[in-house]
Amino acid sequence: MPAMADTLTSLVGMDLTELQAAVTACGGKPFQAKQLAQWLYAKRELNFDAMTNLSKDLRAKLAENFALLTSRVIAGEESGEGTTKLGIRLHDGMVIETVLMREDERVTACISTQAGCAMGCRFCASGQLGLKRHLTAGEILEQFLHLSELMRTQDATPDWLTNVVVMGMGEPLHNFDNLLKALTILNAEWGFHFGARRVTVSTVGLPQRIRDLAEQGFQFNLAISLHGVDDASRSALIPTNAGLEKILAAAKYYFEQTRREVTFEYTLVGGKNDDAESAHKLADLVKDFPRANVNLIPMNPVEGSGLETPATESVNTFAEILRNAGVNVHVRRRRGRRVQAACGQLRLKLEAVSG
Repeated sequence: MPAMADTLTSLVGMDLTELQAAVTACGGKPFQAKQLAQWLYAKRELNFDAMTNLSKDLRAKLAENFALLTSRVIAGEESGEGTTKLGIRLHDGMVIETVLMREDERVTACISTQAGCAMGCRFCASGQLGLKRHLTAGEILEQFLHLSELMRTQDATPDWLTNVVVMGMGEPLHNFDNLLKALTILNAEWGFHFGARRVTVSTVGLPQRIRDLAEQGFQFNLAISLHGVDDASRSALIPTNAGLEKILAAAKYYFEQTRREVTFEYTLVGGKNDDAESAHKLADLVKDFPRANVNLIPMNPVEGSGLETPATESVNTFAEILRNAGVNVHVRRRRGRRVQAACGQLRLKLEAVSG
């Protein structure tokens, strides 16, 4: 894989207009921007020399003035359960994570949008060091290129992804503009040409930004992290809780605008929100919501959080109460315990080593 560039601007993350400016600045013709975009995004090519329908002179000038990557993979850990987590170092030394998950015919990328996180969820390792900075659109998209290289080395893996979930490190809607640009390129016919309905954006619940996303004309799926059944229980786990009433109203607006399903994520924390009473309250909150799903997520252990994983019996009882109330519920199997599975754990370990 080409080494990351410390000073050059990356072409990755540029839209068609910006690529056209880059090509013409290097002596190329405007129409060659689409050819360059196809190499960068559709073919995920990381070598200028392989872009054979561009002249040698144009390739040389592009290589002289622009980078293809500004980040590099510094660690990779396999779970043995079809999950691979990559630690990626950005140009300024920040570390993020991205994850490839394989299950039957489904191959999913879990993408980060920030270095760290400002939301402060107690059960999440991503925010333990706070928010360092937003990722650029290019840094978000470079994760796909690193995963593409990983997949090319694994003969048993299909050629490309079937699904994308934006639920890695960070709060995606807190980095709204860069997220939107990255997802636009991901979806665009001239870009990665990845279907919007195969993309899920996960948020802790920023009501206005949920409404803003609904008005962009895309049909992304939306996942909202609830983790509490009233504002008191939710605020105990999510200090930045914006209020359940506002969040649920925004979620309904999202469905009305996009007609795409909304998933409610609920992390079960032992002795905090995994009791039968909470299950009944959660059922009351979501059972009349149009086309809603609930994903129950038994908490992965996070060192220093002071929180405990739920008992298997509690998880099963909680799920059964929801099903009996007519709620469409799935229990997410805890995957990758050996790859620092909780979001941000690998990053904490890598920063501890480098620091």
